[in-house]
Amino acid sequence: MNKKTIGMAAIFCASAGMAFASGSSLYVTFETGAVPTSADDCDAPDYCVPFDWTEILIEGDCTYINGDLEKREMLHCEPDTYMVCFDKLNNILDADDNSSSKGNGWASGIWGSDCFVDNGDNTRSLRIGVTGRPDGLDGVFNGLFQNGPHGQLGEFDVCVVFLDAGGATVSTEVYTDEFVIGAEAFHINYEVPAAATQVHIDIDNQVDAVEVRCDVDFMKLTNLVPLCDYCIEQIGGLNCECRPTDTKLGWFDKSCTLILFEGTGGAIEPYAKLCAVADANGEINIAVSGEYDCNFNGLHDDLEDAYLGSHYERALIECPEVKPGHGEAGCYTLKVYVTGAHNGTTDDNGAGAGGEAVTALEQALSVGDLNQDSRVDTADLGVLLGNFGWNGN
Repeated sequence: MNKKTIGMAAIFCASAGMAFASGSSLYVTFETGAVPTSADDCDAPDYCVPFDWTEILIEGDCTYINGDLEKREMLHCEPDTYMVCFDKLNNILDADDNSSSKGNGWASGIWGSDCFVDNGDNTRSLRIGVTGRPDGLDGVFNGLFQNGPHGQLGEFDVCVVFLDAGGATVSTEVYTDEFVIGAEAFHINYEVPAAATQVHIDIDNQVDAVEVRCDVDFMKLTNLVPLCDYCIEQIGGLNCECRPTDTKLGWFDKSCTLILFEGTGGAIEPYAKLCAVADANGEINIAVSGEYDCNFNGLHDDLEDAYLGSHYERALIECPEVKPGHGEAGCYTLKVYVTGAHNGTTDDNGAGAGGEAVTALEQALSVGDLNQDSRVDTADLGVLLGNFGWNGN
């Protein structure tokens, strides 16, 4: 699970275009920590760990939380390449499988001058061929291996450095292409500079990046009034397309079971609003994701079944399926405010009610009125679910 860090400051929310009276609210910035390194490593954890979410201290009449659903640039296909160089008759002069100084160890590289071809007119040429392994291992450079496609997919860079006799760089070239169907074989020709005596050719097979929008922010709101009703309402935020960030808010119990989710009801139509009940420890666990992620795993709900079912079926092709993230990336501002029975005791630095209030609370609990609204109904069941699981800190 990716860890999070919190920076807290009582400031005005200029980025949201709003200002609030000083002393009546606290602004908290929810910052994402480690950035995933692969398309499978989105921000949503594989499982939920109780009491391991980012803790956010709620103070004053209300608290405003500034967060961000980040978009990820992740390495995708890393093709295993095979490189050769030819003479004018397409005879192979040199070949290599995995000698590149770049990439992940599956990229090819050739160093030296054996690939220089005299053109007969006082010029020389460098004729390179790049294909996907295992093509080339059969001695034929044609995109196929034993009459089948080599199966490699993804982009690559061919980095060519011409050097003089002293080892100084004469010129550099970078050629970029892509295996699209897994049966391509590329021919690349260069004119060799007159001063060049050798060449270094390195393929970089780690240049194929894809954007995946799958960030999920998990928070534990603390210092709340126990068994009191609160609302978490999105009041601002724009996504990468400069439209209102469309979020889904989820409420979880102590065992990380989803109790309720909401995707509407906020300050404007795309914004979400979620009302929950603080548990006996004065805590509420929430998650923020994109609108199309109702189970808060980072995936688009309409696409995840097909993705999970086919994810491991492409054994030949060394290229993972792109994770179908929920698709939203942008900032958001949440307002956390009390709406329940203890409205008069919320601005007491978390001390809660004492004396007679404690006695009234005990009496209400004894008859099942968990939220102390003088009724025993589904709202009390929500309080029970919010506290369901193991109790402690």
